[in-house]
Amino acid sequence: MDNIRSQVAIVARENYSNPPAHGGAIVSEILHDAELTALWREELTEMRNRINTLRRDFVEALKPYGLDEKYACVAEQRGMFSYTGLTPEQVDRLRDEFGIYMVRSGRANVAGFSHENLPYLAKAIAAVND
Repeated sequence: MDNIRSQVAIVARENYSNPPAHGGAIVSEILHDAELTALWREELTEMRNRINTLRRDFVEALKPYGLDEKYACVAEQRGMFSYTGLTPEQVDRLRDEFGIYMVRSGRANVAGFSHENLPYLAKAIAAVND
């Protein structure tokens, strides 16, 4: 059993303690090629704009439920994730009753929102804000 544990520890150390070398090579390739760098910046801008639009549209989707002001902070935050202010109990209800998943702190992956699912998400959040 000790031999197996030792071998598993070696494999785990190789996989998790040492970052893969190819990631740095990919970044280097992109940043040392003007065309690839421009393409990367363009895609980055597209994703940033998409997430910012989803943030604003999320708050707008909550307006019919009178929750737009309560969640206005989501539109002001930046990045892929947002703290919603939902309680652990509300998050549990979203998961159990609506199949919506996020960490119990209320931190949501905004990049996982879509214009198709915003109405459902807003309705579910309204239901757990009763």
